[in-house]
Amino acid sequence: MAACAAAWCGVHCALTPLLVAVAPALALSEGVERGFLVGTVVLGAVMLFLGPAGRNAIVRLAFAGGAVLWAISLAGWLEPLPETATSTAGSLVLAGALLQGARVCQADARACAVCDDEPADARG
Repeated sequence: MAACAAAWCGVHCALTPLLVAVAPALALSEGVERGFLVGTVVLGAVMLFLGPAGRNAIVRLAFAGGAVLWAISLAGWLEPLPETATSTAGSLVLAGALLQGARVCQADARACAVCDDEPADARG
């Protein structure tokens, strides 16, 4: 499941810059924008919590902080700050948490208790 979420995350990350470029021409509603937020958070949460980083409190806190910042930005609670800047900041914090989550257990996989819980064939 985590591998499928990671694949969808890659597709999402590849297509998002294109969508951002054409979004003004498409005149997307706020509902669509909120749908992207929910989809991104659900996809990221599945990927994060099914992987080894799901047990890392700092990564979980950063992920939640990014999601909350992005959500309150879309809700307009950070006015007079520009929504584009605050939404970008929230999504970057969320992405940073996912990147840090990907690094968990990679520095020294043999010494990591989380990686020791996995079957040997799951580690490649």
